[in-house]
Amino acid sequence: MIRFLNLRLLGLITLLGLFTVLLSSSFQVEAGGFPPNPTTYWNAGNLTVPGTSQGNLEHCTLESNNLKTPNNVVGFNVYTPPGYSSGSQSYPVIYLLHGVSGNEYNYFNGFSNVFSGSSGSLPGLIDSGMANEAILVFVNGGRGSFYDDWDDSTGNGPSSDFPILAETVIMQDVIPFIDANFRTIANRNGRAIEGFSMGARGAMKLAFSYPDQFCSTIGYAGAAFESIPNSAGTDHPRLGDLPTEYKISTTTANNAAAILSNGLQIRMVDGVGDGAAGQGGGFADLNVQLSNLSIPYEYEPSLAGVTAHEWAQYHQQNGAYGLNFHFACFSAASNFIPSPIILGTGDQFTYLPLVEKPDAPTPTPTPPPVSGVCE
Repeated sequence: MIRFLNLRLLGLITLLGLFTVLLSSSFQVEAGGFPPNPTTYWNAGNLTVPGTSQGNLEHCTLESNNLKTPNNVVGFNVYTPPGYSSGSQSYPVIYLLHGVSGNEYNYFNGFSNVFSGSSGSLPGLIDSGMANEAILVFVNGGRGSFYDDWDDSTGNGPSSDFPILAETVIMQDVIPFIDANFRTIANRNGRAIEGFSMGARGAMKLAFSYPDQFCSTIGYAGAAFESIPNSAGTDHPRLGDLPTEYKISTTTANNAAAILSNGLQIRMVDGVGDGAAGQGGGFADLNVQLSNLSIPYEYEPSLAGVTAHEWAQYHQQNGAYGLNFHFACFSAASNFIPSPIILGTGDQFTYLPLVEKPDAPTPTPTPPPVSGVCE
C-alpha cells in the first residue's frame, strides 16, 4: 500500500513537472514573440503633429496584399506643399525612412513646430518658402525591419502569419499608391529617398537595389549595418551577423554597374557627436567600398552640431543642403527648368516652382492603384 502511494505520488510529481515545463515554454514563446506589438508594427494611426502647415499633412493607410490580415494595414504621412492645392503641376517626391522602433511619426518628434522655417525641418523649409516645393512621404517601414524582405528562416518570412516584407511594401504598395493618388513625377527623375539610422540603411539599400527608380539618396547617421545590433531589441529574430545576401556590401557590389549607368546620386552623413558608429553603424566601410568601385558619392563623416543620435539634429544642420542635393539631381536628370536653392539665411534663398519641359522624359507606366485612404 505504501509502495502504491509512493508510485502515485511520484507520478503526480512527474505530471506537475511536465506541466510546469510546458507552462514555462508557453510563456517564453509568448514573451519572446516578435514583433511585440503586431497591430501597430506597420501603422501608428492618426496622431497629432506639432505645428500648423501652409501646405497639407495627411495620414494615409493602405491594405497590403503582400502582408497578411489582420496586420496588413500600412500607415504613412504625406506632406503636400502650399502650391499643391491651387495648381495642376506635378511634383517630385522625397521618401523618408525612420530608424529602429520608429514609425511614420518618428520624424516629427524632434521639432516643437515642424512647419516653421527656423526649425530646420524639411516641411518647415518648404512650407515657409525657403526651399523648392516637393511632396514628402514619411513611411512606416516596420519598427525593426531594417527595410528588408525576411526569409522563412527568421519565423517572419512570406510563409509566416506575420511576414516582414518592408522592401516589397515600399516598392510595390506605398510608391504605387502615392503615384496613383497624388500629382507626382512618377519616375526616377522626380523621386528621391533618404533616411535616418536604420532608415539610412534602408535608403541606401532600396536606392542601390532599384537605381532606375530613384534619382538620389541620402543616409543620415550611418547604419550601413552588416549585423543587427542589440539596440534593435534582444527578441529580434535577426540579431547578430547578417547572412551575406542581406549585407549592404553585397547589395552594393551586385548593383554597382546599374548604380553607375543610372547615375544615382549618393550622399552619406555621420554626426561628430553621434555614437551610432559604435553600434555597427557609420558609413566608413561603405565609403571605402564605393571608392573602390569608382561610384561617385558625397560623404560627410563628422557633421558639426550633432551631439546625439537624433534625426532632427541632422536636418537642422544639413537638411537644406540635402534638399538642394535632391533638387540638383531632379533638374539634371529630367531636363527640368532649374529651380535653384541658394543656401544661407531665409532671405538668401531663391525658389521657383519646378516646371517640366515639353521634351521631358515620359513617365513610366503607373502600376494598378493600391486600395487605401488619406485623412
